[in-house]
Amino acid sequence: MRWTVHAALVTIQLLFASLPIAAKFVLPSLPPPAIVFFRVVGAALAFAAIRRFTRGERVANRRDLFAMAGLALIGVVLNQLFFLEGVKRTTAIETNILITGMPAFTLLIALVLGRERASLPKLAGIALAAAGAIYLVNPGRMHLDPSSVVGDTFIVLNTSLYAAYLVLSKGLLQRYQPLTVVTHVFLFGAIMVLPMGIWTLRDVDLTTLPRGALIGLVYIVVFGSFLAYFLSIWALGRTASSLVAMYVYLQPLITAVAAPPILGERVTARAVLAAGLIFSGLALATWGEQTAGRQLGTAFRPPSEGA
Repeated sequence: MRWTVHAALVTIQLLFASLPIAAKFVLPSLPPPAIVFFRVVGAALAFAAIRRFTRGERVANRRDLFAMAGLALIGVVLNQLFFLEGVKRTTAIETNILITGMPAFTLLIALVLGRERASLPKLAGIALAAAGAIYLVNPGRMHLDPSSVVGDTFIVLNTSLYAAYLVLSKGLLQRYQPLTVVTHVFLFGAIMVLPMGIWTLRDVDLTTLPRGALIGLVYIVVFGSFLAYFLSIWALGRTASSLVAMYVYLQPLITAVAAPPILGERVTARAVLAAGLIFSGLALATWGEQTAGRQLGTAFRPPSEGA
C-alpha cells in the first residue's frame, strides 16, 4: 500500500474530526435534517458535475444500482442524520469515546460476510490503537445522564452504519471507479433527503442565518461531505475496510494536537503516550493487512494503485 493511501486516510480523519466543531456553529440555526439535506444535495451536485466533465462510466446493472441506493440509505442519509442528532445531544468527549467502536464493528461485519480474514497482527493492532484512543479521551470523564443517553445511542448507530457502508462498498469498487460509486450513492441519497429537506426548511429563512452558520454549512458540505467521502471511497478501493476504519482512532488525537494552538492548551504526557500507542497499532494493523494479502492471494488483495 502506497503512502498516498495513508495520506488520504489521515486527511479523512482530519476532516471528520472537524465536523463536530463546524456543526456546533450551524446547529443553533438549522435542525439536523436540514444540515443533512444540504450535505447530501450539495455533495451530489458536485460529484455529478465532476463525473459529467470526466465522462465517467455507466452503471447498467440494475442490481448494482439497488446496491448503491442501499449504500446511500445506510452510509449517507441515516449515518449523517444519526451523527448530527447525536452531536446535538451529547458531548465531544462522549462522541470521541463512542467512535472508537467503529473499527471493531467494521472488522466484525467484514468477518461475518466473509469479506476479510482475521489475523493476529490486525487484531492486535486494533486493540493497541483502541487502548491509545480510550486512554487519551479518558472514559472516567464520561458522565452519562438521561439527556445524553439518546445522543450516545445515535452516535453508536452512526458508527455501526458507517462501518457497514465501508464493508459493503468493497464489492462495487471491484467493478466500478470510485467516482462512479460515490456519485451514484450521493445522487440516490439526494433523492431520499429531498422530501425531508423541503419539510424542515419550510419555515427557515436562509437569508437571516448568521455568518458563522453559513461558513460552517459550506465547510460541512465541501470538506466534511464531498472531499471526505470521495477520499474514503478512493481509499477503500486500495486497502481493507477494517484498516480504513482503524484511522478513526486518530480523531481524538487530532483534537488533542489541535487544542494547544486553537484553545491555548498544552500538550500533555497522556497525549504523547496515546499517540505512540495509536501509531504503533496502525503500523501493526497495516503490516497484518499486507501479510494477509500475500497469504490469501490476489483474489483477496485490494486493486493496485491507479486501478
